[in-house]
Amino acid sequence: MADKESVGMLAELMEYAVRGEKVDLEAKPGRKVVRFEQEGRQVDTVVLSMQYSGSVAGEPFAFKKDYSFADDDAEYALDCLLIANNRLQVDYDRLKYAGIAVKDELFTFQNSFIGLTGDASVKSPAMRLQNFIHFANTGIPISLEVELKRSSIIVKQEDGERKGFGFVASFVFTTGWEKTTIEKIYATGSSDDTKKYQNELKEVANKRVERDCERLRRAGIKVDKLTF
Repeated sequence: MADKESVGMLAELMEYAVRGEKVDLEAKPGRKVVRFEQEGRQVDTVVLSMQYSGSVAGEPFAFKKDYSFADDDAEYALDCLLIANNRLQVDYDRLKYAGIAVKDELFTFQNSFIGLTGDASVKSPAMRLQNFIHFANTGIPISLEVELKRSSIIVKQEDGERKGFGFVASFVFTTGWEKTTIEKIYATGSSDDTKKYQNELKEVANKRVERDCERLRRAGIKVDKLTF
């Protein structure tokens, strides 16, 4: 067992706690920008770290642990946050299991990207609802606005093209300063369809969109009851 003053790993803190020592722990997120060579070109990537400090039986300690790395190849800021928060949550669970109280301070856009020097790509990849469910489950704050609409479309059939309609939901997710819009079609029909059939399609679309909204709610994303 290392001297308390030389503590530099979470595993050592957990060993002290299991032995009955009093462990006080604080965690503060931070980041640095690392430049490395990838396929013959210089690339900047963000490395997210947690600064741990506190005391063991009254003796202070401080050390840092990285939770995202250059070779993670996280092309987008959201990817970087997801990777780091997944790893961090595992450590928080281990610490709590050992009896060490720690505030669940997670990496966010505010403490990891906004207003800090250095650069890394923060453009949005092609996203799905499931991506934001994953982000919410790892503690990334997300707000959501949803607009339902019946949009005019062209229905292509074997005998030609016909005017039609689609029941479309536009999901606008806000994470930090960035907004991402995902549009999803829940049912389509032809303008020639009977009124009864169009109403049946609308009910199908309502059930489908409610199923997705319930998935979002279970992840902690607030969304109202919606119908077309």
